[in-house]
Amino acid sequence: MKRVVVAMLSGVLLLISQVLQAHPGHDHSHWSSDLIHLLTILSVGGIIVGSFVYKQLLRRVKYLQREVENHDVQCH
Repeated sequence: MKRVVVAMLSGVLLLISQVLQAHPGHDHSHWSSDLIHLLTILSVGGIIVGSFVYKQLLRRVKYLQREVENHDVQCH
């Protein structure tokens, strides 16, 4: 599971770094510059928060499965 997450994160960072590299015409004084930077920061934050929530969801599901298994064992 960790390898998949690391591979996905590496891929995302590689794509983002290619897009964010300065190129001819890259202008921080353009009116859309702040919006583009904000959207980039929000998308990276969304990936981080989404990964954390997903991990917590998986932990919760595993915990509930163990509770059900333990409950079934105690009842028999």
